[in-house]
Amino acid sequence: MAGVRSFLSGVLVLLAVLAAVVTVPARYVEGTLLDTEAYVAATAPLADEITTQDAVAEVLTGTVVGQIDSGVLAGALRPVIGEVADLFVRSDAFPPAWEEATRQGHAATVAVLRDESDVVDAADGVVTLPLDPFLESIGQALRDRGLPVPEGFASTGADVVLYASDDLATAQSAVAVLDRWTPWALPATVLLAVLAALAARPGRRLRTVAATGALTAVAMLVLLVLLPEAVQAGFAGLDVGEAGRQVLDDTVDALLVPLRTQLWWAFGIAAAVGVGAGVTAGVLRRGRAA
Repeated sequence: MAGVRSFLSGVLVLLAVLAAVVTVPARYVEGTLLDTEAYVAATAPLADEITTQDAVAEVLTGTVVGQIDSGVLAGALRPVIGEVADLFVRSDAFPPAWEEATRQGHAATVAVLRDESDVVDAADGVVTLPLDPFLESIGQALRDRGLPVPEGFASTGADVVLYASDDLATAQSAVAVLDRWTPWALPATVLLAVLAALAARPGRRLRTVAATGALTAVAMLVLLVLLPEAVQAGFAGLDVGEAGRQVLDDTVDALLVPLRTQLWWAFGIAAAVGVGAGVTAGVLRRGRAA
């Protein structure tokens, strides 16, 4: 009977650790990648990055040039338009415009991933950053210089392609599973850990808690090494536009910050539980021996 209890407890410990390994990334995806306000907060600092500003200025210049009918005139005005775009992305007006564009693009993307969009076909597999929030400011600056920019030209629907993938249907299925599983992930992890302790023999319960905490802490350290690399590798293989590559790379770097923070918190909690239970078990064992 003791052997059966030890075996059952060991299985439950492993299941608790596996559940924790799934729980942290799942909660990160739901709470950061699929939450528009959290996503905007994580990526807002990118508006101050030179690489982001340069990439957006380049795309804005090309978009405005494309809106001018005359090819000769557009070519002649390109340096002026580029100068105005550069000034705009380095001005105080750029960060709020960046946040609004990010909010619009992310909300549309999440609607597609959750198959709630009436506009975007999931088969397109394209995620974009809309440029319209930037263009009116550029147009007004050009008009102030006396250039022939028509009113209302900013409503173009132009965007930067951040990535295009043929696997969006698969991503939709994964998000549907996450939406169902994530609310139960943490309670399931705690429940499995408690059951593992209860299944152990009375004298080994604290040591079982210590083992669960220690193994979970080690698993979080492994995730800290492997998961960011896996995320970066996944995005590196996506089909991105030339101008969108730097923006996407910077975005991925920004989004990995909250992931690492959550993993470190999980590591700290698991390590504290493991050490606390281990120390308590040792004290009690010495007390009984005395």
